[in-house]
Amino acid sequence: MGRAHYQVAGMIGLSKPNAGEPQRSGEVRPELALETDAQLVDALKRGDRDAPGRLYDRHIASVQSVVYRLLGPKAELEDIVQEVFIYALSSIDKLRDPALLKSWLLGVAAGQVRTHLRRSWRRRWLSYLSQEELAELPAEAVEPHSELLREAYAVLDRLPADERIALLMRRVEDLPIHEAAKACGMSLSTYKRRLSRAESRFLVLAGKRPTLAQWLGAEEQ
Repeated sequence: MGRAHYQVAGMIGLSKPNAGEPQRSGEVRPELALETDAQLVDALKRGDRDAPGRLYDRHIASVQSVVYRLLGPKAELEDIVQEVFIYALSSIDKLRDPALLKSWLLGVAAGQVRTHLRRSWRRRWLSYLSQEELAELPAEAVEPHSELLREAYAVLDRLPADERIALLMRRVEDLPIHEAAKACGMSLSTYKRRLSRAESRFLVLAGKRPTLAQWLGAEEQ
């Protein structure tokens, strides 16, 4: 992996947990730890009444995380997370390999985010972040990388939705490339091209912003 990979991953890695990410609301209960994803999918398909709750408990943290990282702290985040689970429960029969439940859910999340981004492509992330809202963010969301984080999301907002999602699925969520391609609904070759374009475009746009350009320069030293 080249220098560009580490620069992109490092910069957007600022949006990982402890950078203002919402508190995860679901935890895998110990008694559910022995149930595999394949068994959970089977229970969902059989109509087990408790299975939707187990699905939520097991995967809410991952879904919240990927939606947050794809969108930034936007007001619609929790609505989109709920839409992911609503769609997943109504479409579970479309999952061909039950063992890939998590990757499939992240793909559903990417699809919901893509729809949202296409509807609101004219709006920038910073337009949601008034000074009053900034004052209400917890201290860990503001220091030490708040300016870098805002600048990084401002650049991400200029990427086409498919490129933005391809970039973050691979470089922030760190999915294996085959799983990232599936999550984005692309063939492997198409995904690789999209990812390469996204990385190049991100670095070019980032280089035009003083704060990010300075950060990139420091990374090269």
